[in-house]
Amino acid sequence: TAKENIDDFTMSFLHMGHVLVELPFFKDVTKAIMCGILESCLSYDWGYSFLFEFGLGLQKGDENASMEDNQVAQIIVAEFSHFKEVMTMVWNEETSQKPAEDTVHGITGKRRKDGRMEEMSIDKKRLLESFRTFEY
Repeated sequence: TAKENIDDFTMSFLHMGHVLVELPFFKDVTKAIMCGILESCLSYDWGYSFLFEFGLGLQKGDENASMEDNQVAQIIVAEFSHFKEVMTMVWNEETSQKPAEDTVHGITGKRRKDGRMEEMSIDKKRLLESFRTFEY
């Protein structure tokens, strides 16, 4: 089955990923082929779960792989919409682990007034208090 051969699939896809990243002349052709392969996976019942698991593996990287392979794997996940759910899940995990103070500190406010954008103050202290009330 596909899941039994996911390691071989990953290595083959990484090789294509190196062509995609390192040889700009072949990027469009390589991307079309890789996209076709991902699309063909979706025509099977196991396709969506396989691509999710595959994309998650690419995103997390492999401690035994080279730094270059792990970078190519990350580029592959970012390059293909087939891995959108993986990117969303990873972003959600990173955001949920970030302290509320860091998130609130980074918030800026803008509003449109008379057809132009202007700064808007944000009561960050009150926002954090509201968050803590909601959290507990």
